[in-house]
Amino acid sequence: MPTLYSFKDYDKYFCLKVSFGLWLVILFLLRPYILIVSSFRMGRGGGGASGAGGLKDLVYPDHLSIFLAILATIPVLVFVYAWTRRKPGAADFVRKVWQNGMFILIIAAALNIVIVFVPLLIGVIHKVHMVGWVQVGLSILVTVYLLRSQRNKDAFDDFPEEVAGKT
Repeated sequence: MPTLYSFKDYDKYFCLKVSFGLWLVILFLLRPYILIVSSFRMGRGGGGASGAGGLKDLVYPDHLSIFLAILATIPVLVFVYAWTRRKPGAADFVRKVWQNGMFILIIAAALNIVIVFVPLLIGVIHKVHMVGWVQVGLSILVTVYLLRSQRNKDAFDDFPEEVAGKT
């Protein structure tokens, strides 16, 4: 029987590691936090408020959009928390979150699509800009990647077993 993954693809608990592609997905879904943190750092670091603040304003044209984007990343933060606690003896909550990780990330990608159109629907903006359409396209690609990647499915199915004799 051929092996699908090499030895380096497993962590110290002999569970399949998160793939590089999945890390890119997580970074994409956490971009509101990354933009906010970078805008604070550039504003104080001498880069001026127009540096990352301008980028934040390009990606999220109004305060409602950035607020909704931050709310949409909550499922991703819960997933990242579960990843950090993925070890023998983990709480049932962590195990459930990890095993439903693909669904959680797909929900976050869908929320990213919704937040592009909410300001348009309530009249805060009058058209979706090119950056919004790019976000929609990337969110759709993220969803397709999550659904089609066997590596991700295998990683979400893999959770460290309890160590015998430990209490």
